[in-house]
Amino acid sequence: MTTTVDSSMSDTPTPDAESVRVARHRPVRSRRRPAMIALGIALIVLGGLATVWLVTNMTRTVSVLVVSADVGRGDTVAAEDLRAIQVAGGQDLDAVTADAADTVVGRTALVDLPAGTLVTSANVGDALAVPSGSSIVGVSLTRAQLPAYPLAAGDRVRLVDTPVAQGDPPAETPRTFAASVFTVREDAEAGTWVIDLVVPSDEAADIAARAASGRVALVLDTVTGE
Repeated sequence: MTTTVDSSMSDTPTPDAESVRVARHRPVRSRRRPAMIALGIALIVLGGLATVWLVTNMTRTVSVLVVSADVGRGDTVAAEDLRAIQVAGGQDLDAVTADAADTVVGRTALVDLPAGTLVTSANVGDALAVPSGSSIVGVSLTRAQLPAYPLAAGDRVRLVDTPVAQGDPPAETPRTFAASVFTVREDAEAGTWVIDLVVPSDEAADIAARAASGRVALVLDTVTGE
């Protein structure tokens, strides 16, 4: 015998179509993590502080020193050689500030400083360094004993023995001494150029004796930077 069960009498309720539609489209609430919110706020604050710092440093100016006229390597820096300019703050400069000018006056230019060069702790100092095993010999020469090309610190030169005035040229190749230019200074009153030469220490006496006699000439071999 077959028994028919009436579906309307079942214990399991059948959801209507409207209930199913509402359940499917009900929005799911997302959980906001407090740590992520705090991190976002912190990043915003840091970004704002960085912007303020950048704007402040770009608009702030600093007064620094430059040379107002050419100062040669080995020359003493005088107060009239300096002037102040304004530069944007926040730059990674080793420039000497204008309020520290007294720490520069009287010191030595360690390199050639063309007009407008920033004065830094690297280009001025107490004295020029002499290489180990070398000595400095000063020679005073007239324009006739020098090349017409202007000499500069670092130039490679040779000091050459010359015969007496109006004498015959040497029968053999004259003796020469290799050197490099340390400093150059014009003695306008005497009409000569005073040149300090870096020479090997064991040749310094010979070179000094020959320079004192005036029977020498200077030959330029290599220009600095070439």
